[in-house]
Amino acid sequence: MDNEPERVDLRKGPDLILRMLDISSVILWGFIIINLIMIMFAMPEKETFFDRLFSIKIRDYWDEELLRFPLALSVVQLVISVILLFLNSKRLKRRDDRLRVSVIISLFVSLIICVSLPLFLYL
Repeated sequence: MDNEPERVDLRKGPDLILRMLDISSVILWGFIIINLIMIMFAMPEKETFFDRLFSIKIRDYWDEELLRFPLALSVVQLVISVILLFLNSKRLKRRDDRLRVSVIISLFVSLIICVSLPLFLYL
């Protein structure tokens, strides 16, 4: 009935680009974790019972110097995510090929950080 020849899959396994996508996804998750940890360290410190008891001064402001590193890292993460999303979209030829969800999540997280931190720092 079908006159189209059956396509033969010549790829034996994951090629260099697919392996690079997998490794880069893990690296992007590391970037997300580092960004969130650095933002948590830059937050104002909470006053505890012992701080009040011993009259210890605490930092009640955001550490802007510490927030510059997550901003730079999120810009790098955004660029890498866009490149990986482009490469991933070009590799969707086989039936079992799929779009990497972690790259999309990383793209949105880095975009949120890239937009919100400059607004917070400079406005």
